Amino acid sequence: MLPKLKSQDQLIPQYAEYLAALSQSNFQGDICTDFASRLVMATDNSIYQILPQAVLYPKNSSDIQVAFTLSQQPQFEAIRFSPRGGGTGTNGQSLTPGIIIDCSRHMHHILEINASEQWVRVQPGVVLDQLNDALSAQGLFFAPSLSPSSRATLGGMFSTDACGLGSCCYGRTSQHVLAVSSILSDGTAWQSATIDLKRLATCKQIPGIIGEIHQCVDEMVTTHQSEIDHRFPKLPRHMTGYNLAKVYDADRKHFNLNYLLSGSEGTLAFITELKLNLLPKPAY
Repeated sequence: MLPKLKSQDQLIPQYAEYLAALSQSNFQGDICTDFASRLVMATDNSIYQILPQAVLYPKNSSDIQVAFTLSQQPQFEAIRFSPRGGGTGTNGQSLTPGIIIDCSRHMHHILEINASEQWVRVQPGVVLDQLNDALSAQGLFFAPSLSPSSRATLGGMFSTDACGLGSCCYGRTSQHVLAVSSILSDGTAWQSATIDLKRLATCKQIPGIIGEIHQCVDEMVTTHQSEIDHRFPKLPRHMTGYNLAKVYDADRKHFNLNYLLSGSEGTLAFITELKLNLLPKPAY
């Protein structure tokens, strides 16, 4: 039996100070510090319990930028965040003693469906069944199929590189992602997609964190290519983690950071929008 969580009305002073500053900023979403809201987010589909300091429900990507930019101030350097989708993970991935950020309340909109080109743009809080219900009239669907499809969000599916039933036929979530919009830890917004080597060289010259990321990842996967090839398992259903083996394609002519973001459990960037590839809905 899980131990009863003790009511903790008093927040850690540094978190209380941060949340007070956030409430005075341009943050438009909901800031919940009451014990009931925190208690709901203290559990997921795992056996673990961790009580967060607060729950943020951003209304848009700008809210996430505001939250992360504020956390860069020296007095808030110990503040920690954890993105949360549907809470369907069985390993406690969405739990944190810090601040939960949940997009399911406000950022749950299907932004655009392009039936002719077979792609869709969604916010991370969109639930899998919600998306496939909207696509049904178009004769299309998003292929990765999960047992908790009525609760699992697309942001969570991307962050865990979910696959589920039918993975041998359709593969993993990462194989159906065309582009990703995200917010980095310092509040920088970036859209990542498959790029060629010329574009990679340009990205590596961008000042600041964007250039540093492209330089670091390229150097890492190039320098350690033989070790990565040797150690990464050749499995159709890859475990979550940093998928260094897929950053470059087989011919090493294209570079894609999304394979690194997918499966990273929200530890590298906060996902704000996904452009997903769609497939014709099977007749049977």
